[in-house]
Amino acid sequence: MFFGTYFLRSQFRFVHYLHSKPKYQMKRILTVFLLFASFSLSFSQQNGILTGIVLDKSTQTPLKDINVRLLGTQLTAKTKEDGSFRITGIPLGTYQTEFTSASYQKFIQTDVVITTGIDRELIIELQGVSTDEVVIEDSRFRKPSDVSTSYKSLTFEEIRRFPGGLEDIGRVIQSLPGISLTSDGRNDLLVRGGSPAENLFVVDGFEVNNINHFGSQGATGGPVSVLNLDFVRNVNFLTGGFSAKYGDKLSSVVEIEQRAGSSERFYGKINLSGTGFGANFEGPISKKNRSSWLISARRSYLDLIFNAAGFSFVPEYTDFQLKADYRLNNNNSIEFNSFGALDKVRFNNDTEEKKQNNLDILTNNQNSYSSGLSWKTLINKNSFLVSSVARNFTKYYFSQRDSNFTEVFRNDSKEGDVQLKLEYSNKLAANTYLSLGGSGKTIKLNYDIDKQADTLYYIDPNTGNNLILPAVKILQDIRTSKAFAYAEVTQTLMNRFKLTAGIRYDYFDLINEKSYISPRASLSVTITPKLNFNLAYGIFYQSPSYLWIVAEAENKNLRDIRADHYIAGIEYLLDESTRLTVEGYFKDYKYYPVSVNRPYLILANNSGFETQNSFGLEELRSEGTGKAMGFEIFLQKALTKNFYGTLSLSYSDVKYKALDGIERRSDWDNRFVVNINGGYKAGKTWEFSAKFRMAGGRPFTPINPNDGSINYDLYNTEVLPIYHRLDVRAEKRFFFKAWTLTTYIDIQNIYNKQNVYQYEWNPFTREIETNKNLGILPTIGVSAEF
Repeated sequence: MFFGTYFLRSQFRFVHYLHSKPKYQMKRILTVFLLFASFSLSFSQQNGILTGIVLDKSTQTPLKDINVRLLGTQLTAKTKEDGSFRITGIPLGTYQTEFTSASYQKFIQTDVVITTGIDRELIIELQGVSTDEVVIEDSRFRKPSDVSTSYKSLTFEEIRRFPGGLEDIGRVIQSLPGISLTSDGRNDLLVRGGSPAENLFVVDGFEVNNINHFGSQGATGGPVSVLNLDFVRNVNFLTGGFSAKYGDKLSSVVEIEQRAGSSERFYGKINLSGTGFGANFEGPISKKNRSSWLISARRSYLDLIFNAAGFSFVPEYTDFQLKADYRLNNNNSIEFNSFGALDKVRFNNDTEEKKQNNLDILTNNQNSYSSGLSWKTLINKNSFLVSSVARNFTKYYFSQRDSNFTEVFRNDSKEGDVQLKLEYSNKLAANTYLSLGGSGKTIKLNYDIDKQADTLYYIDPNTGNNLILPAVKILQDIRTSKAFAYAEVTQTLMNRFKLTAGIRYDYFDLINEKSYISPRASLSVTITPKLNFNLAYGIFYQSPSYLWIVAEAENKNLRDIRADHYIAGIEYLLDESTRLTVEGYFKDYKYYPVSVNRPYLILANNSGFETQNSFGLEELRSEGTGKAMGFEIFLQKALTKNFYGTLSLSYSDVKYKALDGIERRSDWDNRFVVNINGGYKAGKTWEFSAKFRMAGGRPFTPINPNDGSINYDLYNTEVLPIYHRLDVRAEKRFFFKAWTLTTYIDIQNIYNKQNVYQYEWNPFTREIETNKNLGILPTIGVSAEF
């Protein structure tokens, strides 16, 4: 979380800077937006084009003779032999597109935006049904066949227009049920009592370590996403009880499905937002076999603004992304994905005040990339095989200095891996599906770490002395490996019961206890076409962070962390576009690493890297336990004509035990979180939306106001004030003959609530400081598609 605090403070000071300069006042920003929006453009009748391909969800075979219809119009099409369809002459606007067939469950794709400048392409996957099966009438709210509980899905358009989301996948997911809050400067996912390190990210089938700039080493969060939202088709979010094909994480899976580039002609997009600018380009490799490419590059210009404002720290980040799809023939296709980031922090230490401001901030420079190549083969009409190879690499450089400007911590690390994976799926019968898979991963680690001994503010209540963490020096070059295999069967019984059972094996060579087996099972009962009852159980394992293991020789005795999931819930369709979900869960944690030197600390509370003492570079034991329980209520209204929205309520009770055996609340336990989000489309060109969030205060440890000391017997015994904030957004589209201009204004925290996220001791002023989240923050964005 160190760079989240850093990023948050930089934004906070930038807001104060804007407010101190009359020419940057918010009314001026509003004036600029209204000037854009006031233009009224009138053209002769303009039309757009919708194309796409329809596949069988289970077998990935193209589907012929699927009926395609734009609701609210007379426009229709039927898919060809290769599953493709094309509809022309579509009036500009936002549509729902319906896909129907006697052998497949009806599906309605919402938020299909037809504009000038670019043809919309869809990839639709339909779920087959037998004639006597009782099917839930969820044409807008689908789940994969092997998922029964804890599943939410977001489309590109839902993420793009989300108020306060900054087109960032993590920030939008934070508003789904079951997610606790950290600070406004981070997009960490804290799922059902889990830490930020417990989430798996999968991009088009490739496992990636982190999708964020300035990411936390060994965890999965950060301040801003590397992935360009314009590449995204759907994001599927699983918060528990997920299937056996996913592993080595305890709490959630974020499955990002990317779109293909245009196979028809060349397109481009230029985007300018409040923090940076970028460009995307796409086009066909071969029109004949629907092959395409898609590329983007983006750069932040915060460094220019912060330098001009005279800030003591300047963040710089750049990212790039490439995707290519090539169809060899009707049964074989190749896909290549790659994205990377260049992140750097510069400090302006030209005054003593700036030096003091920068002392508690880690230098955080990173270069990272992830790449993957996959080959999908349709073996026959009922089965397919996906073979893939992927590479992840990150170079970290962290540094921290004391009040004398002497370096007291340096972490120069390189972590890389190459993974080979095979996945096979077979529709054995009308109601029986089999999935098999396996993977091997080779890992190369290079560490050059030097950390001086540190005296903490925490006081040992037994001795009255400050705790001391010993010095650590690591100079290692390591090769190790991981592997997994899984098998899973999904069976529909008596036309109402869908049972999924699977088993998974995980292997990790770097620790002494290397092998782990985890069974999973889920059951979905269709009571009526509108009501489902769902159950799930599973054992989940996650290997310890590489850094934890190499910190001390004894840490090779660490085991994989274990969490047992128990989930029950119902889904009820109030109508075709409105769904209510209610779920309860219980998670039982075992073998969580705990600190020997800090007996109050379990590393579930240590995944937000704030200082040099937060990396787990000390002697650890797998003796921590924990329990997380709660319930979630989620009401979702999909866009039909003009209105859409969601409402969620989450309640949780999360407690852990460290080495001293005392049960304490988790750092991430808000107890309750309420999210309300909604929007209204006014005609074809205007859209207005808002999001309100309220959460209970997170636990914190009180500080002695006299000397800054902390009695660890009081660890997490007090709570921060209640958090609440309102974000609003207005958007306007302009349609030209060959291109579309989109403008928006997004105002975060519109009533300027000063939410507290941390109290900390300032050793220079010898006072307790209150750190607050952002106040009001307006952002303008402009993008052009051509």
